Amino acid sequence: MSDERQATRGGAPRTPAAQIRSSLIAAGRRILEENGQAGLTVRAVASAAGVAPMGVYNHFDGKEGLLNAVVTDGFREFAATIAASDDDPARRLAACGRGYRRFALANPTLYALMFAKDCQPDAQIAHESFLVLAEVIRYGQLGGVIRDGDPHGIALEVWSCVHGAMSLELSGGLPEMLDAETNYEGVIALVARGLAPATRVG
Repeated sequence: MSDERQATRGGAPRTPAAQIRSSLIAAGRRILEENGQAGLTVRAVASAAGVAPMGVYNHFDGKEGLLNAVVTDGFREFAATIAASDDDPARRLAACGRGYRRFALANPTLYALMFAKDCQPDAQIAHESFLVLAEVIRYGQLGGVIRDGDPHGIALEVWSCVHGAMSLELSGGLPEMLDAETNYEGVIALVARGLAPATRVG
């Protein structure tokens, strides 16, 4: 009999395991952004999700597993946020870049952890977010606005640029006289110029 149809001793239906897991991850993300990584305790997350602390161990094998699941969930949302569907390849590249910044600003603590060595998200899901950017690059190549070359290699170059810009912004490292959004738009434009095919003479 499935978990969804099983009942507790009192006769009330059990909450489906997938729903409990989802609730714990959502609670973990909220606590992470509100209280930082130090606030992400088993007890705090379980309480916020309305689950017994043992539920965290049952579903994630403890705090480390929960943190990895939260970061994995972050990569899943990140991939959806940077995905762009504009028909125009130049606008698609710009939209992808703006989605990158939008996600980072909305989830600064999670964003930092996603690229930290002490977290181990699901490798396939994390890689898929990189493939989203690589596909945007490939589309730009087909549209003639991005130079030829390995789209994965070019995607890594682009990622390095926007990640550097966001790291400076989130850490407060930008000079005070510079507007962060204006600077980031400049980075997007700089990337686009750098990716443009070389102009042939003669």
